[in-house]
Amino acid sequence: MRKIIIVTLLVGIGQTMQAQNNSELNNLIQQSFAYFPRIKELEKAAELGEMRIDIARTNYLPALSGVASYTYLNPISQKEFPVGPNETQLLKFQPNNNYNLSVGLTQVILDFGKAKAQVEKAKSELMTSQQNIESAKLQLAAQVADIYYSMIYLKRAAVVQDSVISFYEENQNIVEGRIKQGDALQIDLSTMRNNIDQEKNRKVEFLRLYERQAALMRYTAGQSASPGITQFDFKTPAAGSIANNPDVLAAEDRITAARSDLKLAQSNRLPTLNLQGGAGFKNGYQPDINAFRFNYLAGVSLGVPIFQGARINKNATLASRTMELNELSKATLTSTLQKDLESTQSDLKAYDEQIKNAEGQINLSGETVKLTGVRYRQGVVTYLDLINASTNLQRANLNKLQYEFQRTLAQVELCRLLGVRFWQE
Repeated sequence: MRKIIIVTLLVGIGQTMQAQNNSELNNLIQQSFAYFPRIKELEKAAELGEMRIDIARTNYLPALSGVASYTYLNPISQKEFPVGPNETQLLKFQPNNNYNLSVGLTQVILDFGKAKAQVEKAKSELMTSQQNIESAKLQLAAQVADIYYSMIYLKRAAVVQDSVISFYEENQNIVEGRIKQGDALQIDLSTMRNNIDQEKNRKVEFLRLYERQAALMRYTAGQSASPGITQFDFKTPAAGSIANNPDVLAAEDRITAARSDLKLAQSNRLPTLNLQGGAGFKNGYQPDINAFRFNYLAGVSLGVPIFQGARINKNATLASRTMELNELSKATLTSTLQKDLESTQSDLKAYDEQIKNAEGQINLSGETVKLTGVRYRQGVVTYLDLINASTNLQRANLNKLQYEFQRTLAQVELCRLLGVRFWQE
């Protein structure tokens, strides 16, 4: 019975201790970031996003190309001219064998925002990728925290079961002594042993679930270190907003990317002004059409889209509809997160009240167990009264422990909804 009172005090310690930063949990979360392949996958996607920005910026740079060509022409323009009495000479205006070696340059002078829209779209997509990483980290951190505190809960529940088993074994000896004295029946002893077996089975179940959580921790963080604490020390986050949730931020970035895509689609209706230049060697110049001569060119060109099968208008309409879809997706996500936030806050309020009520039940049940134990030894009450009193105390202890555990999970969920990086706090 003394052990049950001690466990009762230990169960209450977790709620009354000052919350501190849990470096052990933070280390497990950081290890999960380095171990879990999903994070690496998203980080690689972000690297591709950075490359897309670099590719989009190349639209500001000139395009330099080299050309080497050979063309055989036949027939060619030619004419005989008299060069003397009864003497003519054949003059070819173009060689049969035409060679051209040149380097050409094209530089966009004015594109009416096409390149800028492509860069902005790539930047928005990169921000979306980065927010996806933050979202995955937040979900993974919440999962690790859930597993971590589940292991604490199951370990403490097993300790409660040990105290109950010890209590029953202690009173089993008393029943055996009473049977020898003729004050108790053999069925009383059988019932006590049956209760001991039931409590042992409950402990085995707690330990089984603990091992499953340890295996889940190995899957998530790469190791299954047993928690070094026994209290639920998670901090309730300060007031925040779901606007800081990385999923919401990613939705905003998708809207920005769609807006840039719309701007790009609309700018395709506008002309493009290019600077063109080139230099090289080719034959075909008079008077010696077979000799290679240096040549160059420079100029500007204006490309104006006139008709492309309505493709530009359809692309602009598609981009506009995509932006509207992303806005609706954000509204749906925000509504869902707000609903979850209000539900979690309601759960926290209820758990606080339930923990308070459970503490009163524990105090009352503890006094009842002590009084019933004394009266049982004096022969005033039966062993059934003693078992009922012990069962009530055990139930109150486990209920309070479960409420504390559920409250901790709700705190973790609240951090996830508000986008709080609690492992960095």
